[in-house]
Amino acid sequence: GETVVLVDDGMAMGSTMRASIKLCKNKNAERIVVAVPVSSEEVARKVGEIADEVVVLEKPEFFRAVAQVYEQWHDVSSEEALQIAEKWEKEQ
Repeated sequence: GETVVLVDDGMAMGSTMRASIKLCKNKNAERIVVAVPVSSEEVARKVGEIADEVVVLEKPEFFRAVAQVYEQWHDVSSEEALQIAEKWEKEQ
């Protein structure tokens, strides 16, 4: 019965976001909002068919990959993600 805001670094194919939306629907989310900095127009439209709202900051005309709109891009390892989470937890 809650509003859920799903955020990602961008939507390439949208499959992860669609799976996340389905999970939220299965958990009875009242409203699902998707917020990403970049996506293709087509993927944003398809995701919008199953989410209540989709916010996309950039929809490049020639979209190839999420990384194309970032100045610096690198995959975050599991170890790095854990370090960031641990640092955040200590700061709280």
